[in-house]
Amino acid sequence: MNQPVERYCTIEESLRESMKEVKLMREGKLPKRSWAESMKELKEELEEEGFLDEE
Repeated sequence: MNQPVERYCTIEESLRESMKEVKLMREGKLPKRSWAESMKELKEELEEEGFLDEE
């Protein structure tokens, strides 16, 4: 059976941080990322944490 993964923050904190990032992107203070860039970044993070096998 799978063990639960501990989060570094709560879901609420994660959503708040994401909303702050979107606001900064809309204000031009953070670069906007494409869907492909976001997925590539997510994949790299998951591989670093050992959740995906590196190909």
